[in-house]
Amino acid sequence: MSFQAPSGAPDPSRRLFLGFPAPEPVALPDGQPMRRRGRSGIAKAAGQESPSALTTPPATVRWLTRATHGFTAADHAELLALGADDDSRWSAWVARQLDPASIIDTDCDNRLASAGYHTLDLGVPELWNRRNTIGGSDYFERMRPVAEVESATILRQTWSRRQLFEVMVGFWHDHFSTYGWDYDGGPIFVQLDRDAIRPNALGNFRTLLETVAKSTMMMLYLDQYASTRDGPNENFARELLELHTLGVEHYAGILPPDDPGLPVGPDANGQPVRLKYVDNDVYEAARALTGWTLRNGHWQYPAENDGTFTYRLAWHDPSNKYILNRYFAYNASDNGADGRKLFDILCAHPGTARSIATKLCRRFVADNPPAALVDEVAARFQQARNDPDQIAQMISIILSSTAFKTSWGSKMKRPAMAAVSALRGLGADFVPTPSPTWSAANSMLVGDVQRAGHRWFQWLTPDGYPDVQNAWGSSSSLGMSFKLLARIPELHYDNGSGGNATPFVADVQAQTLAAFPDPATRSASRIIGYWCDRLLGFRPEPTRATVVDFLRQNVAADAPLDIVTDSNGAHTGTWNANDLSRHYTIARLRTAVALILCSPEFLRR
Repeated sequence: MSFQAPSGAPDPSRRLFLGFPAPEPVALPDGQPMRRRGRSGIAKAAGQESPSALTTPPATVRWLTRATHGFTAADHAELLALGADDDSRWSAWVARQLDPASIIDTDCDNRLASAGYHTLDLGVPELWNRRNTIGGSDYFERMRPVAEVESATILRQTWSRRQLFEVMVGFWHDHFSTYGWDYDGGPIFVQLDRDAIRPNALGNFRTLLETVAKSTMMMLYLDQYASTRDGPNENFARELLELHTLGVEHYAGILPPDDPGLPVGPDANGQPVRLKYVDNDVYEAARALTGWTLRNGHWQYPAENDGTFTYRLAWHDPSNKYILNRYFAYNASDNGADGRKLFDILCAHPGTARSIATKLCRRFVADNPPAALVDEVAARFQQARNDPDQIAQMISIILSSTAFKTSWGSKMKRPAMAAVSALRGLGADFVPTPSPTWSAANSMLVGDVQRAGHRWFQWLTPDGYPDVQNAWGSSSSLGMSFKLLARIPELHYDNGSGGNATPFVADVQAQTLAAFPDPATRSASRIIGYWCDRLLGFRPEPTRATVVDFLRQNVAADAPLDIVTDSNGAHTGTWNANDLSRHYTIARLRTAVALILCSPEFLRR
């Protein structure tokens, strides 16, 4: 089939997609942009829109888009009912979202109950036994636990009313990133999500940190289970300092720990602590954590083989240690005290406060968040270090800040969030479940997200998926995101041979007909306005006009379109080369909606 823009209409080509904020340019001494020697460069495309020229959505739409997995009209209506003005409404919404247990989530709960997940309620010993029994005989069944966590995550991100909570669950999975599809760890991944991250996502960081450290998945992923006094393994200790707490920005390199040039300052308890870590701190931290391991059937303890955490005093190095200018005395009956002391020091350290605050502000505000906001959030991290809602207090500061409320477009949706946002806006109705069949809706969805480089729990290295626009704004990355988003309105429950007879995951045609029961009102202008409202929360130009022109083809924007007549249940409409407004109109309707999904307004945050 072929569609074309009517004569004299705005060029619907690349201009729709040229509105993403660009990274800071690297200028040559003469001030000219970099280009190959002897080339004059490419002039700015005619009609290209700068980020500031793009239409800005209303404040409440912006705030919802940034604090959830994507705007929906239902969420917006609920927000508008919470107060007399935008600020009071937003304060009420944030307070409610930071108390997720108070939110009735019946639809999501029912979907989870009906999904038929087999492993999400299994305890660690059961998961461990299942893992060992299956072995390598059935890879799909072996990896079912992580696949079911992925499916349940998609379900919750799409249909849960506890949106801010689910955003924070995703944030901590990035922060404490593990490769969920690891052959050894995938069968036990349920525990990390269910028992470590989800219960503590809005709670206390110190509690979260130790719970994650003791999880079977983290033990296996970073080899902590194999760290003994005779062979300390530094993998977990290094990532503990570099990624989980202080951050690489507080790494001073290969220096002696008593180097006089290393700065010292007060921690949250007013005690002096070295502000930067060196390699020796990593080695000493590894020694402090020796003996933290798993009951994994080790030859010295063959009867202990249920996959749960244990502390083995015989494996612990009891000798004195020196970490961040803090002395650890010799302790022959340690019982894990060295490790707990290490976590206490790290969680009271100003570097950890600043590192976590920066990452949170980066997630919600900007790739380079304002220093004043980071300072305020870091201060609350330290002040509330013993509070059970420490993390929630930090999030409240961020979402109430002027920086959050006034910024827009400095972030973009990463591919997985874009996919979930599309499902939410389109009113998708299916239950994500793992399937060995490539043509199943969930298989197609996660496959497209994987090809876009952002499949859930599939980042190989422990630094987590990048959370800056430069990582996702390249032409190749955007191209894969466009393919992903364009496919979603076309997804059926089954997408193989004969799958066209199965329901759509999100039936664009049926929802449009329901919104416009009178055929005389089904014009391109009204239909696209409706879907802009549904997906974006506003009607931006030139996006709206460009998509209207695509849908109307050779008739007026307010002329009724036939989006009912079909050809043998093909869900496309009929062939009509002599009248393009009647040519495969049902398929063109879905493509028009896909164009909105691929617009910069949809992808911006």
